[in-house]
Amino acid sequence: MKIRKFIPEDLPQVLEICREVRDYHIEILNGYFKPQDDNSEKIPFLKSLEDEKYIALVAEENGAVIGYLSAEKREAPYLVESRLAHIANFGVKKAFQSRGVGRKLMDTFYGICQQAGIDEIRLGVFNKNKQAYRFYQKYGFEEFEQRMHVKVKKITPKL
Repeated sequence: MKIRKFIPEDLPQVLEICREVRDYHIEILNGYFKPQDDNSEKIPFLKSLEDEKYIALVAEENGAVIGYLSAEKREAPYLVESRLAHIANFGVKKAFQSRGVGRKLMDTFYGICQQAGIDEIRLGVFNKNKQAYRFYQKYGFEEFEQRMHVKVKKITPKL
């Protein structure tokens, strides 16, 4: 298995894995997401080709893309350690999960962040995505912030 930067020829295979990940999220979150729109899903990958603040990596085995990671470097001038990287999208083909693909992608990404002087890596993970949650914890990620939401149509605020 090899980890490398995303190239345009990877896009069909990356979108296929993104779709698999999206379908999994639709399932575990009871239809929260719409089906994948390839046009919007491909944007961060294509941006990584022309803008160095975007990072897109793929895991490849025998010429096939089996995983991906896309992230964006950001400056947060309101923080003491202001150089951040936010992982926007991360997925491994179901048939290749639990085989070290995610770890190799994350190790490579971590190395890129170290070389770029990044202070902190952030990501979002849904509470119901137990498999991903455990992976991130094993990698050293800690709970940092709780995000909340409410469906406007279902709740009448009591003021």
